[in-house]
Amino acid sequence: MLRSSALLFFAVLGISGLPAEPSRAEIKVIVGLLLAIGDFDLEKKTRRSLSGVACPVVVEGKHICLVAFDEGAEARTIAINEAEYEVRKKSIDLGPGDSEMDSEAVAADGAFYYVSGSHADKRDPCEVNGGSHRLVRIAYDPTTGLPLRKSNGKLKDLEDGFDITKVLSDDLRGSVGKCLGSDKGGFDIEGMAAFDGRLYFGLRGPTAPDETAAGGGTVAYVFEAGTSPSLVTQDDARDPFRIRVASGRAIRDMASVDGGILLLLGPDDDNRDVGWSIALWKVDEQADRKASVNTTDLGPLDLSEAKRAQCDKEVKPEGMAVLTSRAEGSGEVYRLAIFSDGMCDGGPMIVDAILSAD
Repeated sequence: MLRSSALLFFAVLGISGLPAEPSRAEIKVIVGLLLAIGDFDLEKKTRRSLSGVACPVVVEGKHICLVAFDEGAEARTIAINEAEYEVRKKSIDLGPGDSEMDSEAVAADGAFYYVSGSHADKRDPCEVNGGSHRLVRIAYDPTTGLPLRKSNGKLKDLEDGFDITKVLSDDLRGSVGKCLGSDKGGFDIEGMAAFDGRLYFGLRGPTAPDETAAGGGTVAYVFEAGTSPSLVTQDDARDPFRIRVASGRAIRDMASVDGGILLLLGPDDDNRDVGWSIALWKVDEQADRKASVNTTDLGPLDLSEAKRAQCDKEVKPEGMAVLTSRAEGSGEVYRLAIFSDGMCDGGPMIVDAILSAD
């Protein structure tokens, strides 16, 4: 395990979007790669595909989280803090067993975990993947963070009746079923956060030109849905939020905090080398629907040197969980666990995203 922040230290004011207000921001790596205690008992390709995480409960100093993978159709739980990372073998079956859910996002509120498939077609070749068009809700025990189970071991309360296409705007609904890539306009969910009683979904695609930005720019879309199928109807459809991001970037994960949502930003479907960053969206439900949304940039996130010689394939930050947040002077410090698709068991690192007013 590498603990030195000298392993990786990256500071201030990257280019994820335009700052909402003058601020000083930086991202510090607090703990390098946390080595897993145990393993997920999954084949290597799946172990390298962790793409979503949410950590709603703390038990004996460890954050209990649900993690999901973009291979197969199952999830696992983990326990993590700044010193240890324990992975659990017990499967959380999102079924059916032969499906490819392509789970890309996990969120949690006070009672449920939510796991979203990408709702995208397969990439290569471009083929329909019906298994990815799912949003699953799982009840958990708020004292342990573990999914509730029946006496036979099956999940006690699993809801699989969501159809989130009902709440999409006409333009976004027209992107569903198209091939990925900006020239094709395909639909792809990559992030999700439970915020203010609703679910917010962030898209990797499609994106659109930001016609208000000097010199050009991009907007990434976020749309909302209710937390039960009865609240996901066409009557609940609203126009999406348009989040201003740097050209070539899109949303790769989301996590709720007091007053807003943290955005993990990374390459869209056509620009693999633009890098990653973290931004804070201070959500104003009414104002943010009127114009493209400015975010507060918290800095670049470069973990490219973190790859280990064995098992890891590539470093692609795609999972972000808020462990703690605390006031510091006039600002805020968010302690985050960052997980990477392409690294065995997610290869988590602990970082502080620091924001303070000038």
